[in-house]
Amino acid sequence: MEIIRKRDRSKKKNTENANNENKLTDSAILDESLEKNILAFKQFVGNCYDINIKKIELPIGKGIDCALLYIEGLVDKDVINNAVNKDLVIPEVIYDSIKATKKEILLNILTEKVIKNAKVEQSCSWTYIIDKLLCGDTILLVDGLEQAIIIGARKWLDRGVEQPTGEQVIRGPRDSFTETLSTNTMLIRRRIKSHKLQLEHITIGSITKTDIIIAYIDGVVNPKLIEEVRKRLNRIQTDGILDTNMIEEFIEDDPYSPMPQIFHTERPDSASSQLMEGRVVILVDGTPNVLIAPTTFWRFFSSPEDYYQRIYSSFMIRVLRIIALIIALCLPSFYIAITTFHQEQIPVGILNIIISGRRNIPFPMLIEVFLMEFILEIIREAGLRLPSNVGQAISIVGALVLGQAAIQAKIASPATVTIVAITAVANFTIPVFSAALSIRVLRFALILISGTLGVFGFLTALFVFLIHLCSLRSFGEPYMAPYAPLIPSDLKDSVFRVPVWAMTTRPRSTGATDAVRQKKGLKPGPEKQ
Repeated sequence: MEIIRKRDRSKKKNTENANNENKLTDSAILDESLEKNILAFKQFVGNCYDINIKKIELPIGKGIDCALLYIEGLVDKDVINNAVNKDLVIPEVIYDSIKATKKEILLNILTEKVIKNAKVEQSCSWTYIIDKLLCGDTILLVDGLEQAIIIGARKWLDRGVEQPTGEQVIRGPRDSFTETLSTNTMLIRRRIKSHKLQLEHITIGSITKTDIIIAYIDGVVNPKLIEEVRKRLNRIQTDGILDTNMIEEFIEDDPYSPMPQIFHTERPDSASSQLMEGRVVILVDGTPNVLIAPTTFWRFFSSPEDYYQRIYSSFMIRVLRIIALIIALCLPSFYIAITTFHQEQIPVGILNIIISGRRNIPFPMLIEVFLMEFILEIIREAGLRLPSNVGQAISIVGALVLGQAAIQAKIASPATVTIVAITAVANFTIPVFSAALSIRVLRFALILISGTLGVFGFLTALFVFLIHLCSLRSFGEPYMAPYAPLIPSDLKDSVFRVPVWAMTTRPRSTGATDAVRQKKGLKPGPEKQ
């Protein structure tokens, strides 16, 4: 038994030594020997199918061995073939510039004269080299050099710029962000052609190493806001970031609030307009949505199309959305409270309709409404998960059939089905999906409170919710601005929108250093004689 234990301890020790040898540390650097570097590289990355090691030879003297390291599918092979392989096999380029294989001269010739059609940098750190390799760059290892040459030959697969799916408009731009970070920055640069537009790059995630871009307009944005965004992003210590929602949950002010405190959009025109108002845009590689901070409650109920229509149309549509918000949040719970506890407040004609419709209904009003809301949520979720060609038909037919069947089976009254249907349609008018989803969750809470405490519980819950909204902040900006606190100068773009020529200043709530957007006196009209 003792011999077996010694063998087990010996195997365990050998395994630990092998793991320590394969572990990549920040202090690991390259060796002069190409074979040792290739061996170390294989130990670091393991036997990966998509990692290629291609050996070539430089025609200098008796020949200098080199190796190209790249990941299949992440590199542009045309760049490798034209800018690397094609030039490295031309002896005249080397012989005319060097007669001896000195390290410094050879390295300069390779980076300055040979590899001319791609971005090039040097490094001796294995950590940095492998990080660049995993990001899609190509690594050139040369025998006798302790520096690796990193060649920018990335090529990401891109689905192309398409129309936005969640923020569609009738009038206005039709392009949207994609999953490729470089494409997204290009879409913003296309609209803001100014040297003041700054794009800062950071990496988050010890495993995913996700690229993050902080975009802002220098001279317009508040420097304290930029510093706060940097501090919150640098505070994130996690193994991976796959979507903007992960970033949002790490950096929002109140993580337990039911309402989103950071605005997100898939439209470049919306992100660009927010940048020009003094806000910060956070772009995450691999997701077509960007984050905008700070934001306000009213921003979730405005659409980019509001600025592409006449001011009177925009005002009417915004008022309609606010009314729809109140209906989506309050109508079912108020209906339960008033019919369960305060029947004397209902007009006689309407009360007779409700009573006649509820005959032979075995459930109390709370269970009836809650059951119909629950069925509606199931139909809506099923419609989202089904293929697009089938989902819409299933949602419409399912809602009609189940609603009619519930009435005939005496599970729900016609009035209840009507209330639930109006509430569902009103919820669809909210432009931002995250805000609409929060309203759906709050609606269920209000239904339970109203069904147990009546109108008193309903009004108390509403007051608590309003107090909570007034106490929220988004990166220092009051969440309910410009109404709480009241900022008269910012009312020009709230529920009512003034003409573009009258928006002479940026919102005060953002704390923009350059508050002037345009000069005054731009009202159109014929010139006075």
